[in-house]
Amino acid sequence: MNGFQHLPSQQDQRFWVFSSTKSQRIDPSLINRLEIWTKPPGISFVHIICVGGGSGAGGTVARNAGIQVGGGGGGASGAITSTFLPAYLVPDTLYISVGTGGPGGIGDIIGSQGAAGQATWVSFWPDSNPATAVGYTLCYANQAFIAGSGGSIGGFGTGGTGPAAVTTTSLRYSQIGLRNYFAGQSGANGGVPIGTSINAVYRISGGAGGGGNNNTGVVGAGGSINSIGQFALSAITASPSGSNGARVQDFIKFIATGGTGASSAVTISGSNGGFGGFGSGGGGGSVGLGGGGRGGDGGDGLVIITCG
Repeated sequence: MNGFQHLPSQQDQRFWVFSSTKSQRIDPSLINRLEIWTKPPGISFVHIICVGGGSGAGGTVARNAGIQVGGGGGGASGAITSTFLPAYLVPDTLYISVGTGGPGGIGDIIGSQGAAGQATWVSFWPDSNPATAVGYTLCYANQAFIAGSGGSIGGFGTGGTGPAAVTTTSLRYSQIGLRNYFAGQSGANGGVPIGTSINAVYRISGGAGGGGNNNTGVVGAGGSINSIGQFALSAITASPSGSNGARVQDFIKFIATGGTGASSAVTISGSNGGFGGFGSGGGGGSVGLGGGGRGGDGGDGLVIITCG
């Protein structure tokens, strides 16, 4: 639960945070990962926020001074769904599955695509299969299905595609409540040489693209995360060559960013893209001497339940 220390206390039985478990991170294929929430007595409403897992970014290959080499593409963010229901419509026991973020693609001699994230849901039936769990859910958020692709000689990594928002009809058991659905944000393309930046217009974001080199050998910086809007954070610029990408998480404002893209280098190995904040995409890896950098992991999903 690191990072949640500034949120309301979970000891008052009115506020709960569910994050991904260590066993899921080690082996995302595990299906026995449901957590249990029990409705406290004497409440009037239940509010649920679900965030799907973000996808990993692409890694990339070694620098080549005479041929264009692209940086890795950034991963996409997961989707967000929130549900507000009268307490009498909420069962006494709910089952929660928090999706993990997808790992970033490897770098070095071969740059590979990152991996998709996992869906997040809150259900009244203990079903750990996402294909069928949606039929029993009060809240469900899609994962980032498509990850950032790897950078390559003569090309560049493309950003992962953000997932669609969940539809009203797929959550029929919470239709009487108040619901909001938000699609995920796509990741940015890798650079030739400068990685593409992301405008973080939502509460979570895709990852930026990693830096590459052009066909005359010029290297470039990784993409930045430019935060705009009412809940703006300061822009997160790409780290210099030799440093891994960065991210921001702010649980007080409920804002997280994707990872910044790694910057490419002439005399040192490529750097790794930044890990995504909760639900956000990883940043693309960069090219460098002798080998490319790894793509950043997508951020794990999240469930927050508040009642009163």
